[in-house]
Amino acid sequence: MEEKYKWKGTLSAPKEYQMQAYYGQIIADDYQFPFSDIWGNINQGWGNDGGSGGGADKLVGVPHTLEFTWYSLVEDKFYAGHWELDKEKIARLFKEGFSQTYFDSVKKGTYDTFIVGLAPKGRLVLWLSGAGHQVEVGSFQGKEIKITKEEAYDKFKYVFEPSYREDMLKDKASGGLTDDAVYKKIKEEGYPDPGIYDSFREKFNWGPKVILPAGSTLERRNFKMCNGEEEGTLEDNSDPVVPNKKRAVPYLFYFQWKDKDGKKYSSQIVFTGNNQYIMEANKIYNGTFLPLDFDKTEIYKLFKEKLDKEAPIDLVVDVSNNQDVKVYAEQDKKQYPITQMDKYVKLKK
Repeated sequence: MEEKYKWKGTLSAPKEYQMQAYYGQIIADDYQFPFSDIWGNINQGWGNDGGSGGGADKLVGVPHTLEFTWYSLVEDKFYAGHWELDKEKIARLFKEGFSQTYFDSVKKGTYDTFIVGLAPKGRLVLWLSGAGHQVEVGSFQGKEIKITKEEAYDKFKYVFEPSYREDMLKDKASGGLTDDAVYKKIKEEGYPDPGIYDSFREKFNWGPKVILPAGSTLERRNFKMCNGEEEGTLEDNSDPVVPNKKRAVPYLFYFQWKDKDGKKYSSQIVFTGNNQYIMEANKIYNGTFLPLDFDKTEIYKLFKEKLDKEAPIDLVVDVSNNQDVKVYAEQDKKQYPITQMDKYVKLKK
């Protein structure tokens, strides 16, 4: 018999490209998770989830189909599609799960949320997410369609009001729903190339390596990639080296360690040209997201323009002096320093 799981759905969209769900479903034989206008405006950041609308209150089957229709406010266009999912891959991920670190022990966790990522030009990405882990399970192309005010269901008709789109695309200070920092960037540089979200999906053969002070033990590790994927925790709660595999370029590292005297430290690194990013993101958004300038960063250009995408790459994070962070990529015995980042090292209380 097919194994069953508890799962739910949510939405994601880039900070710069606001989206709204019109209608959608993630479909299993015995359950359908619905989407509609009730989700409101979506622009939490690429790969970030947009909250939850609940889910099945019992174990249900693995989904096999996704259908979705959405409105892209910046483009003023509707897109739609109906796609078969890779059910075998999804079932394998549910079954395998992942290791979760709880204090001094490691337990098995599993995925519980499907994130539907809505991008411009009708691109849609589906991720499976759970407790610090997120993996892409599908990438699809929707078709542009026409929906008029007369055709739209009643609860969606407000979108067609003359000033609605213009008001939503204003900055929050002016009563819109565009974050002020995002609005400023768009005013100065324009919208990012809609194809960038596909470019972010390119993968390289790399793995992270953390160099700690002598006698220290790594206790937690989490890193996020620009394609919306994420990996976290440790397999055996001690090994600072993660095996190389095909991954997209990372934009964030967070890790904790204990030194030889039992003192606990944490460090966060975000690859961006904004050296106030961590403070601003946590203050304004209560969390981090893919930096607005990531496609122009030193690390992104290094991976895309200088490194061999097939040859192994070690991405080394050195905190051996307990005070500062040094980062470099190493490939074929050659080191490439990475200095453009926002970072901190803290002694945990």
